[in-house]
Amino acid sequence: MASRPLSRPNSLLPVIFGVLALLVGAGSGLLVMGISSPMRVLLLTMGITAFVATVTQIRWGLLVVIFIIYTRFSDVAVKFHGVSSVAKSFILVLLLAIVIRWILRAERPTGWVRPALLIAGYGAVGFASLLYAADFNQALSAALEFVKDGVIAVVVIFLLQSGAMFRRVIWTLLLAGIFMGTLSVYQYATGTFNNDYWGFAQAPLQNIVGQTSDHRSSGPIGDPNYYAQMMLVLVPLALDRVWNERQRRMKLLAVWALAVSSLAIVFSFSRGGFIALLVMLGAMLAYRRQRPINWLIALAIGLVLLQFVPATYTQRLQTIVEIIPGFGNGVTTTGPNEASLRGRTSELIVAVQMFADRPILGVGLGNYSFYYQSYSRRLGMDPRVEPREAHNLYLEVAAETGLLGLSMFGILLWVMFTGILRARNLLVAAKLTRYLDMISAYTFSLVGYLTASLFIHAAYPRYLWLLVGIALAIPRVAQHELAEHLRAQHEQAEHLRARHEQAEA
Repeated sequence: MASRPLSRPNSLLPVIFGVLALLVGAGSGLLVMGISSPMRVLLLTMGITAFVATVTQIRWGLLVVIFIIYTRFSDVAVKFHGVSSVAKSFILVLLLAIVIRWILRAERPTGWVRPALLIAGYGAVGFASLLYAADFNQALSAALEFVKDGVIAVVVIFLLQSGAMFRRVIWTLLLAGIFMGTLSVYQYATGTFNNDYWGFAQAPLQNIVGQTSDHRSSGPIGDPNYYAQMMLVLVPLALDRVWNERQRRMKLLAVWALAVSSLAIVFSFSRGGFIALLVMLGAMLAYRRQRPINWLIALAIGLVLLQFVPATYTQRLQTIVEIIPGFGNGVTTTGPNEASLRGRTSELIVAVQMFADRPILGVGLGNYSFYYQSYSRRLGMDPRVEPREAHNLYLEVAAETGLLGLSMFGILLWVMFTGILRARNLLVAAKLTRYLDMISAYTFSLVGYLTASLFIHAAYPRYLWLLVGIALAIPRVAQHELAEHLRAQHEQAEHLRARHEQAEA
């Protein structure tokens, strides 16, 4: 009798989702009839398929959203193909599905309140700056973008509740890397830079070293440094799967992801990306000794990839040493590199000066660029006259939101990493090692991303908040695995007890 009220909503749920799918399909069909571009038809067809998957299997919908965000599928569709944004629609469908399941099936997400409050607290600091920001419109735009990103992070926390789902999320990220990295590597290998491959393999011609310029892989973003940062995240995840996947085809898929992600970083010519890669791999090496065979596999892959590294890449990396006093052997950076160095130095110093002038609240969300020229003229290092950015995530947060915002951001990162550490300790204590290596690899991915953030600001913060959402969900993943383990143990004990009673009877 007690289960009957729950069965009625369960029977209604497929009907509701079926109606939603039919409405989406009918509307999309009418749109397709009026579209002449084959690419638009393809994109719309993929969108219809993903929508149906979302409304019927909500957790698969999460994977679709993660893939869309990481590949910037929606942004590319809007910019290059004139298709309306699909990311917003997907988020709305996911939220609707969450509410429906919460009401009708009593599938109440757990472990999301504290992370959501932390994210909201940081966002509140940004919204407060609307009261004093000199450029109100820029501050409002940045605040509204944060709302979208924060909602995405909370949706991830809602739906990422189990180890199996965590594994699917990791593989979704790797598949996104394979998609983007393969296009970039193929483009560079064939020299087809006049083809941006539907917008997913942009490669602008930029300065490399001295007077030498070359195409720098920028993926769907269009900026090589940010592209390197997002591909950095995938290297530890792929390396972990190369070491620990049991199925040969999955291991080969991980090798593919590792190869194209690493080469995409190289072809971006990002010095900050290279430094972050070294820090990240060094942290992995220091954390735990791997079996010699694992490092031999990694070394073999690395030696193969070295054959594809262009000579100009090593020349560009040498400029990292040349700009450090005492290590340049008398060689100074000249030409475009000198101008770039002076500009970057000016941007960092200006961020510190802004923070010193307004240490508590900062100059306002998104307002660094508004004040930059007035500070830069006084400093006299940067001849450029256009608005600039801080080129350092942490100095950007400090300059725009002051100690209040910097403290909230620091607390968020602290909770994120300590939560991951507690989750690992919980799994270790219960001797549940299935997802330990994957969680550790993801931790190093965060280290790489945050290290790269020392050299670039948050121009594309959606990646950051997607990664934060996944990280904040990890403690709940560990608790779910422990609960499932205890439930299985209890069922096994009950089964043995029943067999024992039958034997005695």
